Parts: sequence; C-alpha cells; structure tokens
Amino acid sequence: MNQNFSSEMRRTLRFIFAIIQVIIDILIYNFCISFIPSHFTFEVRAFLIGTMITFFLFGNLYGFRLWTFHDEMNAVLHSCLFIFLVSILFMYTTKLRIPFMFVMISIALFIPLVLTARYFFRRILFSLGLLSTSVIILGAGVAGEMFAGSIKSSPFISRRAAAFLDDDEAKQGKIIAGIPVLGKLADFQRIQSEIHADEAVIAIPTASRKTLADILNMIEENVSRVLYIPDMYMLNTYTASIRSIDGLPVISASQGLLNPMNRFIKSIMDYIGGFIALLLFSPLMIYVAVRIKLEDNGNIFFKHQRIGHNLKPFYVYKFRSMIPNAEEVLKEMMKDEKLKREFEAVFKFKDDPRVTKIGKFLRRTSLDELPQLFNVLKGEMSLAGPRPIVQKEIDLYYGYSTAQQIFHIKPGMTGLWQVSARNDMENYKQKIDYDLYYIHNWSVWLDIIILVKTVKAVLWGKGAY
Repeated sequence: MNQNFSSEMRRTLRFIFAIIQVIIDILIYNFCISFIPSHFTFEVRAFLIGTMITFFLFGNLYGFRLWTFHDEMNAVLHSCLFIFLVSILFMYTTKLRIPFMFVMISIALFIPLVLTARYFFRRILFSLGLLSTSVIILGAGVAGEMFAGSIKSSPFISRRAAAFLDDDEAKQGKIIAGIPVLGKLADFQRIQSEIHADEAVIAIPTASRKTLADILNMIEENVSRVLYIPDMYMLNTYTASIRSIDGLPVISASQGLLNPMNRFIKSIMDYIGGFIALLLFSPLMIYVAVRIKLEDNGNIFFKHQRIGHNLKPFYVYKFRSMIPNAEEVLKEMMKDEKLKREFEAVFKFKDDPRVTKIGKFLRRTSLDELPQLFNVLKGEMSLAGPRPIVQKEIDLYYGYSTAQQIFHIKPGMTGLWQVSARNDMENYKQKIDYDLYYIHNWSVWLDIIILVKTVKAVLWGKGAY
C-alpha cells in the first residue's frame, strides 16, 4: 500500500524507525559479544555498544537515506572495521584479557546478522508503505524511464516514482515504466501538493543551464531534495565521485578493468572463489551428472566453442541439457522464419523442444553452468564478466572493435546484464551497453553485487531458459 504522508509525518516516522533500528542493532551486537569468554562489566558493555552506535551514526546508517543494499553493506563493513580497531585498542589500553580470535568471530558474526536484519526491516517498512518517499520525475525520456525502472526494481531504495512531468504533448496521459505522465513541468507545484512528493529528479540531461536554473527555482522550495541526472556518458559508475578542490567541484572516475592492477586483483578473486565454489558444489555436481546419465545414457558434459579473452576461441563446459541430436533438430527448426528470428535475437529459444526433462530443471536454475568453474580454474573465464559469445554474434551485433574492447578481459560465468534483466532484454544492444559499463566501472564491490544477485536470480528462476 502507498501512503501519501506529509513531509513532517515522514520525518517523524523516520525518527521512530531509526530508534527501532538502533534497538535491533544493540540486541544483535549484544548477542554477538556474549560469545566472548569474558565477564563484561556494565561500563565495558556500554562502551562497546556506544562505539557501535557512534560509528553507525557517522556511517549514515540511521538516516534511511542510502539508496541501495550495496550502499548499506558498504557502510556497515566500513563501520565494523573501525569498531573492530577501536575495540582492540580499548582492550589493549584497559588490559582486558580477551582472546583476539573471539573478537574477530564476534565481528564476523555481527556483520551478516545485522545486514540481514536491516534488509528485512527495510523491506517490511517499504511493503507497508511506511518508508516510501514519493518522487516526481521531471522528464519522461530515456533517462527518466531508466531511473523509474531502477528504483522500481530495488525496493530497498525506499523511493516510489509517483509521477512523470514532461513538456512533450505526445506523452501527456501516457504510462511510462508503469508511471503516469500527469502534466507538464509548469504543473509541478500543483502535482507535488496533490501527491505530497518529497523529492524531485531532473531527468533532462540535455537541458541548457538556463532551463535547469528555471526548473530549480520552481521546485527547490517545495521538496526536501532535488536530484539531477547529468549527461555523463561512461561516468555513471559505482566508483565515480564528486570532490571539491577549493570549492571547485571535480568528478573523479576510476579506470575499471582498463587498469592492469584491477585485472590482477580480479584474477586472484577468480581463482580463490572458483576453488571454493567447486568444493562447495561438488556434491551437487555429482548428483546432476548421475541424473543426466540415467535419463538417456548420453554424455554428461557438453562443450561449445566460444570467443573469449582477446577474441581467442575456447571451449565452454556445461552440463548437457539437450537431446543428443540437438544440432540436427536445430537445422530443421531454423527452416521456420519465426523460430529463426527468435534464435538470432538471443541465440536461444524460450520453449526449446530439444531440452531434456532434467535439462529444463538445470536451465531454470542455471545449474547447467556449474562446469564452467573448470573454465575459471583453467584461467579461461572469470566468475563475473561479459558472457562468452560465438563468432556470429561478433559479425551481427558487436563489430570487431567493440568485441575487442569488451573481450580485452576474460568472459564470465555471470555478468551485469544477466542479473539486471537476464534473458528479458528488449534488444541485443542493451547487453553490449551493460558489458561496456561493467568494464569501465569495475570494482570488487560490483563483482560481489553481481555474484550475490546471481544467486538471488537463480533461486527465483527469473529470466532463465
């Protein structure tokens, strides 16, 4: 349900929720330090809890202003690092005899518990409409539509796009990304008072300075926050930041995977992560192999030549999910123009008759991809990155120069476009754009987010076929 609370009511509710969040954090932290074999006095326990609350406050973890769960996780981890260091310093100066290992275990236990609690607390509040900030988007073009889609796909953001405003007559009254266009820019004050929007987003990247100044003068006194989506191709990055040098704003952006050191760090992560994943999933992989063999006594694995690192061909390993004569059946299916167009769009069929019974389950859960862990350990693939392609895709969609730019790095078992929309993409160009974004904006955090979202997408079976 959606509530149109006034700004004052929203601030009151946020304060109440912040107090509840503090209590939840205290209970979790108190539970975690109870595992430390030491009898803490009330003063020591109060100091440790106070330290936690202080660093969480400085990390903006009680303002409900962080936009994504990634931001929340990042802030929690940074705060916990300082909590750990201060706790060690406190124990050293007060000569508390506490085993170092138990302190590390308590912090390691606290992090996942507090993140889980915060995630579900935020989701519950949002689902009840109690933490939903209404947002008016000025500009119903591509930028505005992308912004609306982004906040809609992530309830943790706690924003709700309530309306579009656009001066284009053709867009009046239309529904874009599930959001109605309720009027023109000049109607802002009237619409804002009707829906009690607390934030406004200017999604007109090509607007002139004068136009932006006029819009700001019209809206800034009516909302608590104004956001602006600038025209910054390739700077929309997790690692981009705005800094001030003697009052002069400067935009800073990292090189992503164009930086050799970043590629080295990523490789180390791949080998360690791939080895751990193989150990964890080996019982499941053995079970799947037995099921495939029992179904039709065919080969367990399927390998297909793809284009990979530096555009060199290599063989991708998968669990076989199709009938043994799948290639012959495909040739017959390609005689149908409708099926041919579907296949050439994403190189897959949504309802593929060649898929076996166990294969349908493997594809729905993406478990057919698990053997690619061997490709990772061989150094042919990464855990995350642009998906490997066939030569025909380069000829039809990429072009040599774009393909060379993307596959300057190793292809991945999963990627940014898979977790963003998987196979529900409207066109192939979007996949290429996601891959380029990933390369230019790579960070350790981005890979972690992709891997976590992959697990979520697999569990939900969304978009996989």
